[in-house]
Amino acid sequence: MQPASSDGRPGRLARARGRMAAFGIDALLVTHLPNVRYLTGMRASAAAAVVDAEAVVLITDARYTTAARTLAETTGAAIGLAVVEVQGTYEQAIRDVVRGRRVARLGVEADHISLARWQWLRDSLGDQPALVSTTGLIEAGRMVKDEDEIARFRTAGRLLAGVVPAALRLARAGRTEREIAADIECALAAAGFEDRAFETIVASGPASALPHARPGNRRLSPGDMVVLDFGGVYDGYCVDLSRTASVGPPGAEAVRLHAAVLAAQAAAIAAVRPGARASAVDEAARGVLRERGLAEAFQHGTGHGLGLEVHEAPRIAPAARLQGPGADVVLEAGMVITIEPGVYIPGAGGVRVEDDVLVTASGSELLTDAPRALAVC
Repeated sequence: MQPASSDGRPGRLARARGRMAAFGIDALLVTHLPNVRYLTGMRASAAAAVVDAEAVVLITDARYTTAARTLAETTGAAIGLAVVEVQGTYEQAIRDVVRGRRVARLGVEADHISLARWQWLRDSLGDQPALVSTTGLIEAGRMVKDEDEIARFRTAGRLLAGVVPAALRLARAGRTEREIAADIECALAAAGFEDRAFETIVASGPASALPHARPGNRRLSPGDMVVLDFGGVYDGYCVDLSRTASVGPPGAEAVRLHAAVLAAQAAAIAAVRPGARASAVDEAARGVLRERGLAEAFQHGTGHGLGLEVHEAPRIAPAARLQGPGADVVLEAGMVITIEPGVYIPGAGGVRVEDDVLVTASGSELLTDAPRALAVC
């Protein structure tokens, strides 16, 4: 396992420590693997980190210690990175690291720690340090991408856009959804992606009215609408795109639905700018569909954040669905989001068009510039 690029780590840690101070904690136990990678640069299937005001202790096992120590030796000095190899269990290693540091209040990632691990640590550590539940502490920083991350997104978006023409050509009559999905994933690999970002969606005919349909053995037939939703992982970062095709000439209703979705997407992208609320971007798309009598056919939010995970904050959805403090995020330059309105008519079919957008200082930048017209296959 190779260490990840580390250019942005000092700034990421500085911002994380600022939020730790706001939570009133001396150290943070990071157990969510994407957050471990974000802060340390280490990508592994098992790891944890303890972050305090002075250093970052990366805890991992023998499978990854060579890569972790190489990371510490080559670029770790910039963030005070130390490596601890697990000898017994991860819980025991975490306990020993915490006991070895001056920590009165230890933050834990409440969204990412199991109840069993929480109880073990509480019982093992006793009253010192006190365990403090935190939510979204690292994720808040991950919403705004640094220059290193933005460069990766620009490359990934260009690569994903380049797969679109080939993906559309694959949606031919007589082929099964699974065959098409497999070929799209081969095209992603050939384009330079290290992995798919999620299970590729190929939804044809009536299944195109199911937003997250899984590809099956159904063969495409003339007259089908086909939703293709696919994405890739590039240097750890996820990009995501959807297009809709027609098998043979589309009918008038298909043309109408697709035109409505394109107009909704254009309105939402135009609404993306620093200072805009996530719900306002959603309403820009939803308002267009409402005017065209398709409000009930739009079943999901307009988009979501992208990063080390394919679904991250911020959510682009109606204000009523964005509950809790700070849930209706004010957009900032550096955020990367999807814009993906769709309409779904049960028993008939559906349309979705999705692109990835970078929030810039003056508005937005389209990262996945690929044809959006209703493709005829």
